[in-house]
Amino acid sequence: MPQTDSGKAVVGVLKAEGITHVFSLPGGEILPIYDALEAEGIQIITTRHEQAAGNAADGWARVTRTPGVCLLPMGPGIVNAVPALAQAYQMGSPVVAITSSISHKLVEMDAFEDLDLKALVSSVTKWTRRCVFPHRISEYLQKAFKASLTGRMAPVLLDIPKDIIAAPSEEAEQRFLKPTQYRPMGRLLGDPILVKKAVILLLKAERPVIIAGSGVYWSRACKELVKFAEYLGIPVAAEYLATGCFPQNHPLSIGNAIANPFTRQADMILVVGARLDEFLGFGRDPSFYSEDTHFIHVDIEPDAIAKNRPVSVGILGDAKAVLMQMLQTAKELTKKRKASNFAKQSRVAWEQLFEVLEKDADSDEAPIKPQRLMKEIREFASSNSLFVLDGGDTTAWAYLYLRANHPGQIIGSQGPLGHLGAGLPISLAAKLARPETPVYLISGDGSFMFNVSELDTAVRHNIPVVAIVNNDCAWGLVYHTRLLKTRSEERASCGTLLNERARLDKLAEGLGARGELVTKPDEIRPALKRATESGQPYVLDVRVSRKYMTLLSQIFSTKRDY
Repeated sequence: MPQTDSGKAVVGVLKAEGITHVFSLPGGEILPIYDALEAEGIQIITTRHEQAAGNAADGWARVTRTPGVCLLPMGPGIVNAVPALAQAYQMGSPVVAITSSISHKLVEMDAFEDLDLKALVSSVTKWTRRCVFPHRISEYLQKAFKASLTGRMAPVLLDIPKDIIAAPSEEAEQRFLKPTQYRPMGRLLGDPILVKKAVILLLKAERPVIIAGSGVYWSRACKELVKFAEYLGIPVAAEYLATGCFPQNHPLSIGNAIANPFTRQADMILVVGARLDEFLGFGRDPSFYSEDTHFIHVDIEPDAIAKNRPVSVGILGDAKAVLMQMLQTAKELTKKRKASNFAKQSRVAWEQLFEVLEKDADSDEAPIKPQRLMKEIREFASSNSLFVLDGGDTTAWAYLYLRANHPGQIIGSQGPLGHLGAGLPISLAAKLARPETPVYLISGDGSFMFNVSELDTAVRHNIPVVAIVNNDCAWGLVYHTRLLKTRSEERASCGTLLNERARLDKLAEGLGARGELVTKPDEIRPALKRATESGQPYVLDVRVSRKYMTLLSQIFSTKRDY
């Protein structure tokens, strides 16, 4: 019978899943898969570090809401990728990691680069398996995609030992199925009785609020969210990837759900696709929630519902499906409602807060106020631009000043894990996925340096991302948190100050990209124009003042216990 090799088995499944790019760092044991990828026209993006390959796969998944694939060499290769898998796990990102290991007949013989992969990654993956049968590679990889994409999405890992990759198998034994033949494609509906109960509670509430989380984005429920909120006139706050799912220029938008000042006044909060984690005050921070506030919680994952805060109704289901059910139920129970006085007043207050922020950004100071930098970026960028955020204070400033009016326009790279350095690899994946869209990385100087070598990846693969470094020459968030706790600049400076002589623009040039140093406010916009129009990877080293601190610093210094 005709025989095939394992590389072709892997690539056959990837093609069926519509994979066009694979992020990788080469190793001898996975080169047969490289050969098959090239033969089938799947682009291999080779990074300078395995963590960056994992981050880029995560970035591809976040931007496209389809699986991101990374192909990793064995041993240290997968160890280096663990932080990226952990970040993807926390974000519910469907990353499929394929790796190799020593020949399975050498396991537990102290072979070079041997380790217990399952023990290493089990806490940061949803599914981990080793395939030791050449003829079952396609089957195992299909199971990997199924596990990653079913229910709450998450990273998975498939290990194919090097002797199995090198072994032939009979072509007829590899089953290349359509995805519809091996994984469920439908959506999980909520219990109709609970859906009706939830809608009735919202109708009775005087000051309801919706908190939309990343689950809304992943389930492509943005239109359903807007329709439901408009039908009942309920204001909406969004967090993480849901930023932009509900347009921030919409009259019912009340901004970011994190540290939102309006949730404190709500008597009923509908949480859709969000976890009540620390950034949402565990659902019980008295600064943002009243003890008398009732919660309705909708999520695809049972464990997320009612975690940290009791609920009046908990609905297990897909965000898009449940919002469609809730809208239909609302139409059966009531006519379309106008926005309440509470909704209108919250929006007016939010706009007034934004006006204060705008005035705060009107400064010609040098070093540049970070507020001014963010405002300049927002006013320069086109309406379809995509922003990737990285860093502590930098991310907080960007969320305050940027505006997202369509899904996926702002991607905070860190998520609830707080993993720094993923911004550049995620930006590269974003540009590959959306080549016609201007992609801007807005990063702190500390976080930028974690994966700065990926500028070389951008140059080699001609990925014209613009990196804007909000450079205060410090670990700004740590500095400010320490300053608030100690009231001493000397103590706050201990270990937090970085090299002011380091020229990130020159570093970019040394790697073949382009760069500029920006030190005055009136230099920002011309530099942005040159960078955007260059068609090349470009770094703007923007020197900002570190004397201004964000609300995030205050949260971390005073609200770590509830």
